[in-house]
Amino acid sequence: MSQPPAAPDPKAQVIDVQETFAGKFDAWYRDLGSDPYRSTFTYGRMKGERFIEAGLDRLPAGARVLDVGCGTGFHVARMRERGFDVVGVEPGEELRRRALANNPGATIVDGDMEDLAFEDASFDGLLAVEVIRHVPHPELAVAEAARVLRPGGLAIITAAPKWSLNGYALINQVTSRVDIPTFTKQKQHFLTPAGARRLFTSVGFTSVEMHGVLLGPWQVVGRISPKVLGASLRAFEPVDERLSDLGPVRGLTNQLVIIAQR
Repeated sequence: MSQPPAAPDPKAQVIDVQETFAGKFDAWYRDLGSDPYRSTFTYGRMKGERFIEAGLDRLPAGARVLDVGCGTGFHVARMRERGFDVVGVEPGEELRRRALANNPGATIVDGDMEDLAFEDASFDGLLAVEVIRHVPHPELAVAEAARVLRPGGLAIITAAPKWSLNGYALINQVTSRVDIPTFTKQKQHFLTPAGARRLFTSVGFTSVEMHGVLLGPWQVVGRISPKVLGASLRAFEPVDERLSDLGPVRGLTNQLVIIAQR
């Protein structure tokens, strides 16, 4: 009697999906410097960067920082320019290759946020952009972040809000089970601001602050018309600036930037 096919490895699935976007990630980050209104990716990154940069400002000069899920190495480069001692972790082979090409001489290693191959209390800071939504067990990933940070160390981690107005948490319930053209078949994880705070404090972070990034279902507009998207984002930006990081609104945005101190 033949055995049923083995269930796919969720981590391998995530890596395979991210690898297919390697070239696009490089292109999107180039767009971030030239025309951030071209896509929701670049606009969201532009808005999120101000909170990430503000968190990095709190690290001491020469800080040792771990960039988990460093992708093509955009933030590795930014942090090296600040004079930080940066180690990048990236499980995707093609993404690692590009990260090294974009950061000659940098330390970029294979690795998994749920099981980081570093000693306890070995970093002053940790950055993980668009990682915990993709790992099978976000609680393990956040616990590992706390473990490798020194007392007083800072984690800057982004998360996908469960009740975002983009509706993606609900969409993912369908697209993670059914093949739909132009959507990735991959289960993702979503958090509320209150749930994120509980998660981070439960593994040893002593203070947790969070910020909301990008309000509105702009991915839908982008799929219909990238040209209309750019004009709409520019027009809506003043409203977005006023509303996205208000306490009651953060959970409705497209991304949470969580800054947590060990």
